[in-house]
Amino acid sequence: MANLQEGVLERSQMFFYAGRPRGDAFFYPLSAGHFYCDSRYRVERARFDSVLLVFVARGGFSFLADGQEQTAKKGEIAVVDCFGPHAYYTKTSFEGYWLHVAGANTREIFAELTDRFGPVVRAGELAGRQLRELYDALRRGAGAGEMEMSFRVYRLIAELFRAQQTAAPESGVVSEAVELIRREYARPLTVDELAGQVGLSPSQFSRRFKRQTGASPYAYLLGVRLAKAKELLKNTSLPVGEIAFRAGFANESNFIYYFKKQEGMPPLRFRSAIF
Repeated sequence: MANLQEGVLERSQMFFYAGRPRGDAFFYPLSAGHFYCDSRYRVERARFDSVLLVFVARGGFSFLADGQEQTAKKGEIAVVDCFGPHAYYTKTSFEGYWLHVAGANTREIFAELTDRFGPVVRAGELAGRQLRELYDALRRGAGAGEMEMSFRVYRLIAELFRAQQTAAPESGVVSEAVELIRREYARPLTVDELAGQVGLSPSQFSRRFKRQTGASPYAYLLGVRLAKAKELLKNTSLPVGEIAFRAGFANESNFIYYFKKQEGMPPLRFRSAIF
C-alpha cells in the first residue's frame, strides 16, 4: 500500500466503496482494509461520520469508548463510534480486517449493540467471515448494487447481535424466563417471581434479561399480553373486559390505557381496522 501512515506495515491494503446511495436510506461501507500494524499505529480524530468495525486476527486493537480504554483480541470485533471524538491504536502489534459503515441508522443500531454487549463483541465464525467478505467485495471492486451492499452490511449487523445472544452465559436463563412469560402471561407475574424461578436476584435478572432481549421483564410481559389481546380482538367477538382478563391485565381500564398508548387507538377501533 502506497502512502503508508505511520505504524501501518507495507503489506497492508485498503479500498473504498465506489457507490454511495443518495441520502441515508441504506447502509453502505465507506472503506475497508486488511492492516498489519506495529506499536507506532495510532489514529485520533474529532469526527468521521461512520462506525468502525475491526475484526482482530492477531495481536490487540485498543480504542477509547466513553473515555475508557477497551482492547479487542484475536477473534473479537471492536465497535468504534467515530461520529464524535475518538482514538484507536495498538500497544504492541496488530493484524485485522476493518470496515467503516455509514448510512441509515448506523450510529443508533450500533449503540444498541454496544449498550447491550459492550464495545468489544464476540465475532463468531459467521460474523468474522461476513466482515471479510465485505472487505473482499471492495477489494475486487465488485459491482454490487446499493440494495445488495446494504443487505450485506445489515446481515453482518444481525449476525453480531445473534452471536452475542447465543454465546452469552445467561442466554439459557433468559430463555427459561421468556418461556415462563409466554406460558403464564394471563396471571399476575412479578420480577421477583421470575428471578426466583431462575435463581437470580431481581436486579441481576433484570439486567441480564434486558441485555438479551432489549426490553425489561415488565415491558416484555406487557408486549406479550398486548399481542394476545390483539389476537382475541381480531379472532373472537369477546367483550373488551373479557379480553383484558384473558390477556392478563388487572382490569378493563388498565388494558385500554396501555392499548391506546401502544397502538394509538382504542381496542374497539383496532378490532374494526382493516389489515
